[in-house]
This record gives sequence, structure tokens and C-alpha cells, in this order.
Amino acid sequence: MFSRSIFLIKYWLFYLLFFEVCRVVFLLFNYPEFVTAGFANAWGSLVHGMRMDMSMAAYISIPVCFFLLLGILFPVVSRKSVIVFYSSIVLFFTILMVITDLYSYRAWGYRLDAGFLKYLHNPKEAFASIENLPVLRLVIILFISWWVAIIALRWIISKNFTKIPVNEFKWQNALSLLLILGVAIIPIRGGLQLAPLNQSGVYFSKNNFSNLAAINAPWNFMYTLNHGTDESANPYLYLAPDKAKKIVDSLYFSKASEVLKLNEPKRNVIILLWESFTAKALDMEKNGVPVTPGFNKLINEGIFFSNIFASGDRTDKGIVAVLSGYPSQPTTSIVKVPSKASKLPVLSKEFKTAGYSTAFYYGGELEFANMKAYLTSGNFDQYITVSDFDKNDQNSKWGAHDGVVADRLLKGLSKMQEPFFNVWLTLSSHEPFETPVPVVIKGEDDESKFLNSLHYSDSIVYRLIHAFKQQSWWNNTLVVIVADHGHRMPSTGKKIDDFKIPMLMLGGGIKPARIDNVGSQTDLAATLLGALGLGYKKFTWSKNLLDSTINPWAYFSFNNGFGFISGKKNYFVFDNTGKQVIENSAHINSNIIMAGKAMQQLSFQNYLDQ
Repeated sequence: MFSRSIFLIKYWLFYLLFFEVCRVVFLLFNYPEFVTAGFANAWGSLVHGMRMDMSMAAYISIPVCFFLLLGILFPVVSRKSVIVFYSSIVLFFTILMVITDLYSYRAWGYRLDAGFLKYLHNPKEAFASIENLPVLRLVIILFISWWVAIIALRWIISKNFTKIPVNEFKWQNALSLLLILGVAIIPIRGGLQLAPLNQSGVYFSKNNFSNLAAINAPWNFMYTLNHGTDESANPYLYLAPDKAKKIVDSLYFSKASEVLKLNEPKRNVIILLWESFTAKALDMEKNGVPVTPGFNKLINEGIFFSNIFASGDRTDKGIVAVLSGYPSQPTTSIVKVPSKASKLPVLSKEFKTAGYSTAFYYGGELEFANMKAYLTSGNFDQYITVSDFDKNDQNSKWGAHDGVVADRLLKGLSKMQEPFFNVWLTLSSHEPFETPVPVVIKGEDDESKFLNSLHYSDSIVYRLIHAFKQQSWWNNTLVVIVADHGHRMPSTGKKIDDFKIPMLMLGGGIKPARIDNVGSQTDLAATLLGALGLGYKKFTWSKNLLDSTINPWAYFSFNNGFGFISGKKNYFVFDNTGKQVIENSAHINSNIIMAGKAMQQLSFQNYLDQ
């Protein structure tokens, strides 16, 4: 009597079980974090994540419900072959998202969402990012998993479909299917509560990995695809606007009475923006090999800022933080909105106004992540990119390796009119972590490959600085070495460590010093301009680290979360989805938490207002 309804319920239960199995795979794939979280949290992610699994299973089952309803009048619509075909397509894309999520989480630290689609505008760079992955093995796993899932589902369909009479027309079947269709709204919206299900609905633990494990990756992708990852209204209204502004103003307060300045205001300036240069690599050895021996030597020759944090977790965020002193956004990047990015102050404009000749060097394509529009608004005199190198010099998946670009930069500087301002964005330490020289730090794991690529870039940077010292302009030049962002590897188990980066200023006549006060990547703009006696009032989100009266703090954001560091030891990391602190130092208080919330609230509002 209710054969169609019983079949539909079993079909829904299959996907519910399927998604729970996928969650177990996710937990095991991230075994170190699974062990740290503990079995109780892992079990909690299975239980609490079931709400999202039920929702996604219901979404998938609704078309089948319509097939069965229409099949009462038109049997051809609800034939077994139709449902098998539909299910096969759904399973393929679902498994593809599950596998993609495994590796995207390992690389970026958050579950799969629609945000990654923005990077597909530049397929070459996007595919270069996954070159280090075992693509062939993943394709094989994809099709084997798909085949096994189809067999399991076909068995359920075949076993239960034979119980559905082909020419049956029972009003009880139609009524029960309509009832199921109406009731399906409950699992779809995650229950009977007022607000429909969202990511925070499955958060249950103080351990953030366990909360993230509870998320259903395909559901999360579809949700963000539907709702968008770029907000038009500020979702981070934690404080009254006046109170938030008062707190942020106090963070930037300065008496500006004791500011260190370099002797020559017309110094040449070179910024080496080093891809993924994490502070964790300093003084580290891997398999007995120092990772950055060259940079470690250079530290003793310049002003080393030992407690600097990246503003974001991607190059498109880091380049704006360095050149515009502008904080990153949690769920988007201002670079992706040229109408907003064009309104930002840019260091190249300031130096150009001061009479400098300017150039930007990058071995890849500037179109990636829409950086070209932003950099073009910076009015550099020259842009040297992948198309400016011979085909045989385009020896990287991204374009030209660091060694090739370094030689081109040195050659270009010899022809530039002084004073000059140059920026070089490196690329060799980006995925797939390949190098054009024999491997020094050996190992097939991602960490070894990453550290080996840092070792290669380190050798190039050290060689380049040595070449600079031989030039006539060295004594009148300031070189800044800073990362575009940190990196998750090597893992320390602390998210804050993934954002800590090195920053070093060196050049002729600069006395070595070490500054341990906390600062941000965004502070480079004001620090650099201030040291050279140039104004930096336009860079309202940047503070001068050479000003002894400035408050020592730093703020960073990641995918729907942020961190705030106050002083040398006090910090916390906050998850916006679960609205909770997920990591913090021993000594943390409400004032520090409010300061971090105020920074996120006002900086994102400023992004919206641009």
C-alpha cells in the first residue's frame, strides 16, 4: 500500500549513512587532529553532524519523491533506470566534493565552500596549485568510490523497487508521498527551530576541529553557493558602532614623539614579498638540513621584526596588506572587487609622487585572484610578469622560478633611475613546491616538499642580497623581506602559529636591531614611509612599528574567523560561525576580546563602505 513511500525513506536513509561514512573518512584523513580532539569529540561530530546529513539527504531525495509521484500517473517517469541514472550523477558530484574537501581542508584549514570558485577564473594557476597532489591516484579513488556507492545504491533500489507495482494507482501512495514531501521541510531546515540550519547549528565543542568535522561538505558548498561568500551587510556587529570605533582608535593612538628615521629620506626601496614564508621555518632543520640558513644570517645584518603576523591566509590578501596597509576580510578579499580595491592607497603611488621610478616583478600571471586590477591601480611604471620571460625560462608550473626572476630583477635595477621602488612577489614556495634544482630536503610528504621549496627560495634571496651589496646604490637602499602570508606546515597544533611571519629591513648603513614588539603585516606601509620621512596618513589601518609609543598588537582573519594578539604573549582566536574562542593564551581578558571584535567589525564595515 505504501511501497513508494517506504522506498523513498530507505533511499533517504542510504544517503544519511553515506554522509556519516564520509565524516568518518574525514576524521581518519586528519588523524593527528582527530587524536588531539579525542574520541568523545569525534563521536560528537558524528551525532551533531547528522542534522546536516539529514538535510542534505533530504535535498537529494526530493527529486526522487517527485519521480515517484509523477510515476503514479506516468509510469515511465518513475522507472528504475531513471532513478538509477539520477542517483549516479548525484553520487559522482557528491563524492567529488567529499574528496576535494579532504585536501582543501588539509591545505587551508576550512571545509569546502563556494569561495574556491573565484580562483577558477585563472585555470592555469588553479591547476598549478594542485600539482603536488596525487591526481591520478585521486581520480582512481574517485571512480572506485563512485562505483562502490552505485553498486550499494543499485542494490537498495533493485531490492525495494520490485515491490512497487508498475501500474499501481493508489490514493494512499500519493497522499503518503505528499505527506513526506511536506515533512521533508523539517530535516531540510534542520529541525523545528525558528532559524533554519546553518553551519553554527552543528557546532557543539570547544575543539574547533570537531566542529568543522560536523559540517557536511556538499551541504556547505551548496549553502555558500546559494547564499554567497561575499556579504552586503556586516555580519560582525559585536559591539555598538561608537564603542567599536573608540576601541579601534585607542589601538592606533600614538604620541609620535620618538620615531626612528633612516638618514637618507630618498633611499631606494625594494620589497621582497616571499610566498608562504612562515616564521616556523626559521632556525628549523628537516632531516638535518637548515631550512632558511641564508635568511638566518641576514637577520643579524638588519632590523628584524620578530613578532609579526600576516593579515590573512592568501596571496591576494597579503599583497593588499603589504602595499596598502589594509586588513584582510574573513570571507572574501577586496582584491576581487576592483571598484573597492582601486580606492585604497598603494605604496607605489606614494613613492611615485615622491619622485621614485617603480616596478613590479612576478614570475606568474597577475590575473590570478584579480590581482592585476589592483596592481594596475598602483600605477607602477613597469610590470614584469611571466610573458616577459623566454619560454625556456618559464620553468615552473606557475611561470618562471625565483632564480630566473631574481636575475631579471637585478638586471632591471641596474637600468632604473634612482631613487627607485621595486616589489618582487616570489612563487617557488607555492604549491606544487617544485624547484628547478636538485632536492636538498628529501621526502615525498607535503611538508618536506614545502620546506625544500623554502630552502630553494632562501638560497635565491640570499644570493640576490649578496649581489645587491656589490652595486653602487646599495649604501642608499632599503630592502624589506616579508611574507605574503604564513602556512599551515609544519603543523604545531596552534592556529596562531600559521599566521606568524618574518619581516626584515636591511641595507647599507642600517644598524642591526631586533624589535620584539607585536605587529602586523599591515604595519609595513606606515613603518616604511615613516622611516623615510614620508607621510602615511592615508594608510589609516597601518601603524608605525618604529614609533616607541604605539600599542603592540596584531589582528588577522581567516575563513570566517579572526585572531588578535596583544602584547607579546596574550592572544585569542575566534570562530565567527560558532561565535566562540577556539584558541587562546593563558592570560586573556574581556578587553582583549572586545578589541579583536572591534577590529573585525570596523575593518569589515570599511570594506563594505569602499
